[in-house]
Amino acid sequence: MVSLMNSRHIVSIIAVATVLVAGCGSSSGGGSYSSGGGYGSSTSSSGSSSYGSDIGSDIHSVVHADKEGERIRRAQKTEPLLDASGFKSMPIDTPAKQKVIGGLTPLSFNELAHHGKIRYWYADPYYCKCVYVGDGTAYARYKEAKKQRKAEHVEEANEIDQENMVDMPMDSEWDPVSAFGMP
Repeated sequence: MVSLMNSRHIVSIIAVATVLVAGCGSSSGGGSYSSGGGYGSSTSSSGSSSYGSDIGSDIHSVVHADKEGERIRRAQKTEPLLDASGFKSMPIDTPAKQKVIGGLTPLSFNELAHHGKIRYWYADPYYCKCVYVGDGTAYARYKEAKKQRKAEHVEEANEIDQENMVDMPMDSEWDPVSAFGMP
């Protein structure tokens, strides 16, 4: 979770820095820094308008790569639970299958009726490039396994908190509260 927050922070810093560099570096080209409309939208022969669009595409690439990595990590965490719960994995290996899967919401459950029965579809076009299909029983097992995994994570966090607690005797001379000027 911390690395995800750090990567988002880094992407924000990169975006701000590139906009600042683009704004400062484009003043010699007649004031334009992007190929879009607005201030200085006329293009100059120095190529400053393409410089702005390159920065935009670079920022888009960084943000897209960050989102793609987040999607892959999410799929990597979910798919073992799907396998253990009884979902069947089917590859998305033909154009017809890609078209069908294109209508499903990726990395979430989609309920579809087939021959009068509800099936749960979980499309993953990012990691395994497959779709998981299961019935109501498999879906219920998945929900239970996810709940159990969450409880295990909470228990682990509590154990870590317990290990990190400092027990100081009441007559200790070290007083962290007073050291910071707090009453």
